[in-house]
Amino acid sequence: MTFRSLLFIPAVAALGVVAGCGSDSGTTGALGQSSTTADCAPNDTACQNDGLDAPLAEGATLPINVRITAKGVAAPKLTLESARTDVVAVDSGQLVGKGAGFSSVLMLGEGGVVMDFVTLTVERPDRVELYRLDASGGAEPSPLPQKIQLAPGDDFEVSVKAFSGATRLLGELDGGWSLEGNAAMMLDSGRKGSRRVRAKAPGSARLVIKTSSFEKSLDLEVLP
Repeated sequence: MTFRSLLFIPAVAALGVVAGCGSDSGTTGALGQSSTTADCAPNDTACQNDGLDAPLAEGATLPINVRITAKGVAAPKLTLESARTDVVAVDSGQLVGKGAGFSSVLMLGEGGVVMDFVTLTVERPDRVELYRLDASGGAEPSPLPQKIQLAPGDDFEVSVKAFSGATRLLGELDGGWSLEGNAAMMLDSGRKGSRRVRAKAPGSARLVIKTSSFEKSLDLEVLP
């Protein structure tokens, strides 16, 4: 922890901030002044309600939304600061999993006052899976099988998710995406951890994602 973090109780008291009403979604901060969620797709209700309900994957980036929930407090401009940058780094308001371990992330208001904080775990993934995303951008419940069949013109977005055991880890994994074969084409979806695939003509193709530690592929068969 930093010296600043040791002052969070008097700093909050000096502002006259009291325990707030809390939130019915997301992760409530240790001081009860905020609610934090991953930056979810607009209609992904499960993501919005769960908050930071799992460890962050090592090597992944997690955009988050922080909301001050304390009564009688106007929403201040917030900045984030990590207590252990070797575990969690902060990059342009996003959390980056740097190494396995625990770290608190401080929500700082004007003058460096600690409004609240959450403590995160970072874990190293032991595998990755590919998921189809629905129209709202949320992942479907089950991962894609090794091979799928498509018709010409089919179009969908696929995302890579990291796991440690049975736990699906938070964050977007960056990596190298490639598509082998002429039966389909790959488009940039605008999201770091996903790509859009469009079936073009009968034949076969293979989508491959390579992260720093894993390689995962999806075989595509486009039917006549």
